[in-house]
Amino acid sequence: MNRLRNSIKGRLFVWIFTFTSFFLMAVGLLVYREVRETVFNAVDMTLHSKAQVITGLLHEKENVIQLELDEVVSGEYSIPRSGHYFKVLMDGKFFVASPSLVNNSFDLTAGALGSYTAGKRETLLTSTGPGGEPVRVLTYNFNAYGRTFSLFVAESLDDSLEMIHQLRRFLLIVIPSGILMLSFMAIWIARHSLKPLKVLSTRISAITHDTLGERIDTGTETRELAGLAGSFNDLLDRLQKVFESEKRLIADASHELKTPLSVIMLQCDVALQRERTAEEYIEALQTIRSVSDGINLVVKDLLLLARLDSGALSSKGFEVVSINDCIDKSLAMLQPFVEKKSIRLVKSPGVGLVIAGNAESLTEAFLNILENGVKYNRDNGVLEITASWIGSEAVVSIRDSGIGIAAEDQERIFDRFYRADAARNADGTGLGLSIARTIIETHGGRLALESECGRGSTFTISLPGFTHNHPVTSKAITGEDL
Repeated sequence: MNRLRNSIKGRLFVWIFTFTSFFLMAVGLLVYREVRETVFNAVDMTLHSKAQVITGLLHEKENVIQLELDEVVSGEYSIPRSGHYFKVLMDGKFFVASPSLVNNSFDLTAGALGSYTAGKRETLLTSTGPGGEPVRVLTYNFNAYGRTFSLFVAESLDDSLEMIHQLRRFLLIVIPSGILMLSFMAIWIARHSLKPLKVLSTRISAITHDTLGERIDTGTETRELAGLAGSFNDLLDRLQKVFESEKRLIADASHELKTPLSVIMLQCDVALQRERTAEEYIEALQTIRSVSDGINLVVKDLLLLARLDSGALSSKGFEVVSINDCIDKSLAMLQPFVEKKSIRLVKSPGVGLVIAGNAESLTEAFLNILENGVKYNRDNGVLEITASWIGSEAVVSIRDSGIGIAAEDQERIFDRFYRADAARNADGTGLGLSIARTIIETHGGRLALESECGRGSTFTISLPGFTHNHPVTSKAITGEDL
């Protein structure tokens, strides 16, 4: 659990750190690009405005084209290398330039780093000014008074680029700081969020095989972990049930095997104390053989239960099975015992009782239930077997006229090695009904009991009927089955 919690904490931190880092870097890049574009657009708008002013000052007087320089040569254009320049060419030759340019032959576009065509007659580019400073240049070509003019208007980018560089430096400081701050926040959030999981982990770690009965109080857990705590409690319930069942099985098996083993050892000790006659040795060996048969039966039933518990019997291996065939095979094996007690069999077989299952295991289940009905029946009693369809289920009822089962024993009669007081002196392992119920439940069915002391017991087996959509192994069905 601690490893799981640390893994979740690490993944949560990495996820928050990665997401916030990419988010902040993306926002910073977007802001930087937007600000840079806004600044350049502002400079470009200024250049457009100045180009319109300069072209508006161009006029013709007495067949002479003039530019009223007195109105232009003022302020920013009058200071040499002020960062504000303009130049006009007429028919490709120098016409006029601002005093700030100083050198009238200076080409404002010579150091162009890139250009952008704003229209058919306009081009915007970034170049180098006469003072070596970066400038934004607008070139505008137009015709007027029968002449061709080329206007160059330039603005220094020093202030604009400085503002952009300051923003970039600001972002380079703020974004890493923000990522670092958010990283600490992510660590705090991860620790705070996983603190309930740590508490839950501590409580789970405190539960051992000695304290398996303890449960986690779901009411004290956070809403997110209440469901997990409830599921864990359910798991503990199932585990405790299995452990208790296994402990009871081991204890009962030990108890059941202890007595016959003691009998065998006693017989051996008695036989070895002195010389015995052949008849005495034969008697001792017969006793040992009889007890060994009982042990062998217990071991056989335990192995069968172990196979059933391990899932050896599953629907994957099911085939078409006739209920009547399974009952007939079971009765055939019990016939000597039925005749010995003069029990009258009353059988009402159903028609078309076909299900998907395992014939061998179902025969074993019916044999154990029928054997129970013969063993605890009275002499000259009745064993009634009825089979029929009830809805979509094949239902088999086995009723005997025996000693019955007390109400307080009926709930535990299917437990392993459990035998009611009235049946303790009878032969058997106490596993037959448990095996029968396990087999029937594996087939998706139910085994129910109704009993009354002195009047007999009725076992009812309900099994789901066979449908042709059931994935079973192909097997021929006789007319009697159908």
